Amino acid sequence: MPYKEIEYIPKCNENIKILLNTNDNVFAPTATSDFLISAVASSISKVDKLLDLGCGNGIVGISLSKLNKANKIYCSDISNDAVKVAKLNIKLNNCEGEAIKSNIFSNWNGYKFDVIVDDISGISEEVAKLSDWFENVPCDAGIDGTSNIEKVLNRSRKFLNKNGKIFFPVISLSNTKKIIEIAENNFKDIKKISHNEWFLPEDLSRNFENLEKLKKEGYIDYCQKFGQLICWTDIYSAK
Repeated sequence: MPYKEIEYIPKCNENIKILLNTNDNVFAPTATSDFLISAVASSISKVDKLLDLGCGNGIVGISLSKLNKANKIYCSDISNDAVKVAKLNIKLNNCEGEAIKSNIFSNWNGYKFDVIVDDISGISEEVAKLSDWFENVPCDAGIDGTSNIEKVLNRSRKFLNKNGKIFFPVISLSNTKKIIEIAENNFKDIKKISHNEWFLPEDLSRNFENLEKLKKEGYIDYCQKFGQLICWTDIYSAK
């Protein structure tokens, strides 16, 4: 499948322009990517090793490298196409780094990182089916959106250096209470770095009955303002 080139400008530093290759089989950068980049950049000094989990085209790791927040970036994704594109983009942006195929931490045994940034799918699969966000790529996060983040949080301590941190998004289109409980079972120091509200796209809002059912069952959450559905994405750190 042919590549197309896009330009990305981090919201936290509009003086930096990043060129990225991508294709239709690679998950496109989202607002969550923006929120993660801004939150991590504002929370850390320069570290030696940073892991971008669920890297897609490498946008999070490469942006943090270009923002001078990591000496070397490590990127992984379950998708072969994503890994190929991330490798191209690391080279294109003159970053020190590598990209490998890995199902979460499966191929990172023996590695330790100063920072792990989790950008793996974290919304209810039932919501994903109603949207076009995951066209040609899997969601696989379960009905409450927690299956991937649970695996990440339960295993990540093994891959963190002493005083290392993991950053992860908690999206209201998932069971946010359950995710925080999992984090608290694994880490002593958990902080909310940012809170970001956004309007649910109109095409998804038309499925109000389905969304209400998921909300009543505790799988997702949102609120209504100005005649629209509002969701939120919180970025947390844990160590």
